[in-house]
Amino acid sequence: MNVLSIIILSFFYLYSLILLYIAFLAKSKGERGAFINNLVNALVLIVSITINLGIISFLNIPRNEFIIFPFNFLMIAFIVIFYLIFSIFILREKKKVIEWKEIDEKPTSKHSKQLPLKYDIYRKLTHLVVLGIIFSYFTLDFYINRDIMFFTQNLVVFLVGISLIGLLTAEIIRILNPEIYPLKQVNQILREKELHMRFGPHISMSIGCFSIILLYGLIQPIGPVVICTAMTMAIFGDIASNLIGRIKGKTIIRNTDKTYEGLFAGMIISFISGVIILILLRNFYDPSILGFFLIPILGALIIGGIDYLDLEIDDNLTFNFILSTILFFISFFVL
Repeated sequence: MNVLSIIILSFFYLYSLILLYIAFLAKSKGERGAFINNLVNALVLIVSITINLGIISFLNIPRNEFIIFPFNFLMIAFIVIFYLIFSIFILREKKKVIEWKEIDEKPTSKHSKQLPLKYDIYRKLTHLVVLGIIFSYFTLDFYINRDIMFFTQNLVVFLVGISLIGLLTAEIIRILNPEIYPLKQVNQILREKELHMRFGPHISMSIGCFSIILLYGLIQPIGPVVICTAMTMAIFGDIASNLIGRIKGKTIIRNTDKTYEGLFAGMIISFISGVIILILLRNFYDPSILGFFLIPILGALIIGGIDYLDLEIDDNLTFNFILSTILFFISFFVL
């Protein structure tokens, strides 16, 4: 493994250790939900990176690199440039804090218990950006090379990787030193329980996405097909469940803020989106009629089950990670 890959891996492991620290810090402050959510996010990131290294060795990937040139160089360059720019924003925020203290004034922000609908919509639409990146696996037909999937695997790792580093850096500052957090407007799309020690949904989404790419992306073409299918079902199922539940939902599930109307809407939409994606990607694998329907049905049931359980762990992580893992192993028998 070359030096650049080692540097990149060191960054991800370092961030993982910081996430573990924040998880146990949340526990020490009595935030049980934040502790569980943060701990699982950190462990998923650590495990996926470590297993990916084993997969690289087992498959005899050229030069055993974590990410190939030029993406390794571009990732290092991004990290350096991002740190410089982000530091400028932090310094500006520090200056504002000093000015507020001098005039004995502190900006106040109101945050209702339930997120306003428009911010909930903004929150869900951001997931589509991640989905667009994932579909890089299948949208680079102009790249004439018999190893197209190998190239796109590294491209997707690069794109999601730099997004994860940027988001994690900002999130660590938000939690550990909220006064100098330069992206305070982002707090508007966070729910009340996510405003303190708990990682935001964008972190769970990024880690969930990054982990399944590392774990299954190299097993081609079935890995990328399952990743795209699972993420599409998870994202559209989550959007439908949340929005329809808020607008039309009347029957509350236990003592949660979720409704059965939203749950069933999410399952139906996830099933439909799963069928559509498998049809669109049928040229990249040898499908079976059984797989066209069984995979979306199983996926919809898994999404419905996780939604019903309402776990402490953010569903942006559980939907993507659990769904992809189960569908990946089942797909060898039905696709």
